[in-house]
Amino acid sequence: MTSVAPTVAQEHAAWLRLADSAAVRKQQEAFTGATELPLTLVPAIAAMGGADAAAASGAFCVEGCMGELSGGVCQRILSGAERRAAQSSEPVQFRCPAGLLKIIVPVFVSGRHVGNLLAGPFSQQSLNRDTVRRLTRRLRQWGLEKRLAGLRASWRYSPLLSNKRSRSVATLLQLFADYLSELGNQLLAHEPRPSSPLLKKIEAYLAQSQSESISTKELARRLHLSPCYFCKLFKKQTGLTFTDYRRRARVEKAKKLLLDPHRRISEVAFEAGFDSIPYFNRVFRQLVGRSPSQYRAAAARTTKDKKSTI
Repeated sequence: MTSVAPTVAQEHAAWLRLADSAAVRKQQEAFTGATELPLTLVPAIAAMGGADAAAASGAFCVEGCMGELSGGVCQRILSGAERRAAQSSEPVQFRCPAGLLKIIVPVFVSGRHVGNLLAGPFSQQSLNRDTVRRLTRRLRQWGLEKRLAGLRASWRYSPLLSNKRSRSVATLLQLFADYLSELGNQLLAHEPRPSSPLLKKIEAYLAQSQSESISTKELARRLHLSPCYFCKLFKKQTGLTFTDYRRRARVEKAKKLLLDPHRRISEVAFEAGFDSIPYFNRVFRQLVGRSPSQYRAAAARTTKDKKSTI
């Protein structure tokens, strides 16, 4: 049974609890120790102005770099990278105004973008004359050429990574983001949320006709409501549109079906009510924080570990 959706405030609170937990801080420190890259957990813009807060604090930058002294340029570039990462649900490598590189990875809790992992800065080449000329041109476009002298320290203290190593870093960050998504979903699953009388009636109708794809119009008719009023009432009582509710219900069904190792991913998708494999994969990752195959593998490992302890 699909429960009422958690609120944005609940999801943001789950993110803050994750970011402040001892286990996550330990992994954060281990990541930095292994890669020599600073790793910052940044709340999403939609939740609490994450890019603004990160740019102002400069916590993810080398001390003495521009940060909030960039006139908002650092913030705009970070915000753009965050949007691209959230839209693709994948790591995005971007270049900051200092000419250095960073990697940002979105974290989703209950299907909503609540935060990011931000690693860097680093470079993929040493600071030479050509790099200084290109950097000077970039800074001049933003009216920041006076900052060039101070940026040499940023380059001096930033790790030098090869393309192969930066890709490995992105993979580690994605695994960490998936782990945070799973933890966040577990936190929300244990939070009490009020049930919706309307939702109970709808679930009863859906249970009676599991193979039937009921439209919003038909469901509203059965409840003796106009489609428009039904949509408004449903969103008010559940926090979801009916379309989002059906997506979540289908993903929950898919999660149960994936526990059967003999079912192909395509069979699971169609049996759960999805018409497209790519769409199923995309929705599943958004709501669960990992792909269907990753979820199945993790569930299999958990089952194996439980059996080994008996």
